[in-house]
Amino acid sequence: TAVKDGDEWVINGHKIMTSNGRVADFLVVMCRTEDDDSGNANLKMTQIIVPTDSPGLERIRSVPIWGHTGGDHMEIKYKDVRVPLENALGARGSGHQAAQDRLGAGRVYHCMNTIGQMWRAFDIMVKYSTQREVHGGKLETKQFIQGFIADSYIDIQAARLMTIHCAEVMDKGGNSRVDISAIKIFVPEAGSRVVDRAIQMHGWRGVSSDLPLAGMFQGFRTLRLADGPDEVHRILIAKQILKRYHDGLSWDFGV
Repeated sequence: TAVKDGDEWVINGHKIMTSNGRVADFLVVMCRTEDDDSGNANLKMTQIIVPTDSPGLERIRSVPIWGHTGGDHMEIKYKDVRVPLENALGARGSGHQAAQDRLGAGRVYHCMNTIGQMWRAFDIMVKYSTQREVHGGKLETKQFIQGFIADSYIDIQAARLMTIHCAEVMDKGGNSRVDISAIKIFVPEAGSRVVDRAIQMHGWRGVSSDLPLAGMFQGFRTLRLADGPDEVHRILIAKQILKRYHDGLSWDFGV
């Protein structure tokens, strides 16, 4: 929470997971600034810039990610932390909407980045299949491996075309909520499948740091939580589609 006191905000709270909190010089803290429980719940949050050397801000610990210790994400406590009112980003109560405005384009960016990594994993996998000799022939001659290659092509192309379509809808000013949620779910899942096949083909090297595949796999799995978990996006998609049918319409996949 953040309470106005004269020309300052007084912030109290406890955040378990703060991205890059160990190395940041300042944090953007989403604070509840409105006490009234009536009205729109989305108008009660304000984003406030908080320098990390502010009195009362305590870095508790580095939060281990994927079993690795000593990372940059931090658990942080705020005890009567004071910052100037001017440190608020945007209008009071606009924090939630500002975050949502960023997240739409941000999710498209994450998908674009994921597709690029999927493509790289595909190249690594296919090239290896043409070189590795096993049981009297190269991997590329084995039907299991041919299936890996075909299924990965399908995943990459589907992810790419869905993301391009979503970006086009956004660019034209259309309602892209369903498309954004759809790619947010599909692309990291497809990426995980592609990288998993590449890891399987490479054996122990696939999970080692000799190749980038293990890092890709962890990143894609993490994306299913970042910017909203898959389950939230599935609910949003279903609600948007059902609303059209309740309104006597249908869903047009050609738009």
